[in-house]
Amino acid sequence: MKVIVNKKEIEIFNGAKVADAIRLYYSLKTKKTTSEFPIVEDAFGNGLDADGRLSEGDRLFIKENEDEK
Repeated sequence: MKVIVNKKEIEIFNGAKVADAIRLYYSLKTKKTTSEFPIVEDAFGNGLDADGRLSEGDRLFIKENEDEK
C-alpha cells in the first residue's frame, strides 16, 4: 500500500504500523533514527502512536525537534 510521509510517497506492506513507515522513510532518506520515536501527526494534526494502524493513502508528518533542524 502507499502512504505519504513528509510529502514523500512510500510503498509499504499491508498491515504496516506508523513505526514501520517512519523507519522506512528514514532508511530511504539515509537518515538515522533517534532513540526516541519522533512526534508524528496525521493530515489533520492528530498525534499518532508508533503502533497505530495505517491505511492506503494515509498522510504522516514528522515533527522535527529544534535540535534536528
